[in-house]
Amino acid sequence: MIEIDALKKNWQNQKPAAENKYNPEKIASDSFIKLKKFEKKQFRINIGKTIGMGLMILYLFQSMLLSSTFSVIKLVGVSWIVLSVIYFLIIYWKMQLKVNKLNVQGNSLDFIDEVLENFTIQKKFFKEKFWIFGATLLIGLNILYVDLLKDLTIPERIGFHFLLVVLMLAMIWGGIKIRMFRFRREYDPIIKELIKIKEDLKDKK
Repeated sequence: MIEIDALKKNWQNQKPAAENKYNPEKIASDSFIKLKKFEKKQFRINIGKTIGMGLMILYLFQSMLLSSTFSVIKLVGVSWIVLSVIYFLIIYWKMQLKVNKLNVQGNSLDFIDEVLENFTIQKKFFKEKFWIFGATLLIGLNILYVDLLKDLTIPERIGFHFLLVVLMLAMIWGGIKIRMFRFRREYDPIIKELIKIKEDLKDKK
């Protein structure tokens, strides 16, 4: 528990004003423990997502290898999807909260700002950039189905691609909404608590 001890020592040295009715040592310990619990919970969720995407990639490659026909278009489509998923997972894991890598030895306000900045980056990513990942998946799927639907008539193929686009856009929109709901339920309480601590620490200066 070295990180908690360091945080306690640091925050204890920042005595709040008399009107602030909290114990710096308790706040440091409680806040850090909550962040660690939050980090572990998100880690388990993210492991599940990663395994799910990994299984999807294996399924795509298996389907392609077991297919009676091989085509460059099919290979391009599958490769596009796989690279999109891998790129997304790399970015997603890199921006996850890693409490042990935060500066608990420095100024407590800087520590809080680091956490808040991390949460802001995650929220902004899903609100503004998750559509890009969805679009790359959609492109890969359409490339793949150009080959899979080659025996259908042109109107049937156009209809299928149109339906695929509509369904994917609906899934992306739904995914963003679910993520924002989880953010409000799981992230916002921690954000509000840290902002309150930050304001109280500033009041004493």
